[in-house]
Amino acid sequence: MSILIAVVKFLVAIALCNAMTMKQIKSTGKMMRKTCQPKNNVADEKIDPLSEGVFIEEKEVMCYVACIMKMANAVKNNKLNYEAAMKQADLLFPEEIKQPAKDAITACKKVSESYKDICEASFYVTKCIYNHNPAIFYFP
Repeated sequence: MSILIAVVKFLVAIALCNAMTMKQIKSTGKMMRKTCQPKNNVADEKIDPLSEGVFIEEKEVMCYVACIMKMANAVKNNKLNYEAAMKQADLLFPEEIKQPAKDAITACKKVSESYKDICEASFYVTKCIYNHNPAIFYFP
C-alpha cells in the first residue's frame, strides 16, 4: 500500500508542477507494475509484450491492465472514465504526445461499452489505443 501512496504523491507533485517527461512516466510505470503484477499473478513474459502491441487474451493480463488503469485514475466506480482519462492526459503527458494520446482515448471511448467486466473493458480499450497510435503507446 505504501507504494500506491508514493505513486499518488508523485503524480500529484508532478501535476502541480507541470507535465511529466517520458522518463518520469516510465519510472512511475515501474512503481505501478510492482504493485499490479503480483496482485494479478502475471509473468513478465505475458505483460512485457504489451508495449509492442502484443495483447495476450488471458484473465491475468486483462486484470493487470485494469489495475494499471485504476492506479492511473482512469477508472472510477469500477468503470472506465473518459473524462478522468482525458484530465490525466492533460495533466501528465509531455506536450508532444498529449494531443495524439487524447485523440486515441477519444477514438476508443465507446469500446468499454461492449464489456461488463472491468478487466476486459480496460484490456480492449488499451488495445484500441495502441492500434490507434502505436508510435505514442507506452504501457508499464
